[in-house]
Amino acid sequence: MTSFLLLLLSTCLGIDALWRVPLSKTPLDRNYYNKDVIAEYLRQKYITNYTFFANYDYQEQLSNYLNAQYYGTIQIGTPPQTFKVLFDTGSSNLWVPCSNCPYTDKACSQHQKFDCAQSSTCTLTYQSLPLRYGTGSLQGYVDYDVVCFGTNQRYCTNSYQGFICATQEPGDTFLNTPFDGILGMAWSSIAKGGIPTPTSQIFSNQMVCPEAVFAFYLNRDLYNNTVGGELTLCGIDSTHYQGPIAWEYLISETYWQIQLGGIKINGQQIVNGPVTAIVDSGTSLIAGPPALVQEIQQVIGARGQSGTIDCSTISSLPSITFLIGGAQLVMSAQSYVNKYTDGTRFPRIPRTGCLKHMDPW
Repeated sequence: MTSFLLLLLSTCLGIDALWRVPLSKTPLDRNYYNKDVIAEYLRQKYITNYTFFANYDYQEQLSNYLNAQYYGTIQIGTPPQTFKVLFDTGSSNLWVPCSNCPYTDKACSQHQKFDCAQSSTCTLTYQSLPLRYGTGSLQGYVDYDVVCFGTNQRYCTNSYQGFICATQEPGDTFLNTPFDGILGMAWSSIAKGGIPTPTSQIFSNQMVCPEAVFAFYLNRDLYNNTVGGELTLCGIDSTHYQGPIAWEYLISETYWQIQLGGIKINGQQIVNGPVTAIVDSGTSLIAGPPALVQEIQQVIGARGQSGTIDCSTISSLPSITFLIGGAQLVMSAQSYVNKYTDGTRFPRIPRTGCLKHMDPW
């Protein structure tokens, strides 16, 4: 069965119980894109015991790639300490930098840090727990405290929510990222240390959250709009989608893993289903097997290994249709082509270019 990683711009979420967390995103530049680095990152993320190459260039370019992700605000502790986190449906642990990380750890020192001693509800433990990222392991200790989504104290866990207070971040992977940490939103079954996710605790409180639902609205037009999108919890916001919702059964309670019925371009079936796919909010690209991505690239006229596209042709490019839950979800060229600004030439004159929004892994 062909494996295919899909970023689905899901937009599901009654209004009374609905809670919104605004999302931010840095507009793309040419430096964020390196298909080899992205492929290595995805393999490391999803293939158990995968051995990947490690060098400084990889760390630096992975940091560039992570800069292109969507992130929002959470608060931890009493009184609340505020952090920017990447909401990641492709992992299941929450971590933020710790106040006692060494000053020599550049990534930690440049971000907001959690101080358990400043929270009246924090329980400090000395349980060490590593998480593997990039070219090494993120090291930290498990703490327990209240975790709130956004800056409203309504959508919070109790004080027994576990998370990793990171004392060591690997290399330069997170050095320049605009977010401080990562909040995993996959299933608790794959959480390191067996720590339940914050969303699972929020969803268990039906007085606050009658619908165990979360969804993302992700804005692609960041050049004309400063709002990156929204994470919505505990309801459905019908203003962010049109038509009926297409539901698809999960095939695994690990990642958000589903079956695609296939993929079409211009009505031509280029992938026959069923095809395994993972919905990953922490990956800003669509990724799939090299042969499939190459075939799509040829059909849409993308050139070279990077998949360069003439920006003036976007309006004439074909749509790509994904068959999910019995529905045909159509992705226009405006959605699968990324515009970027490149100011690295000499003289430094900004130039706009276009790349396909999908990669081999």
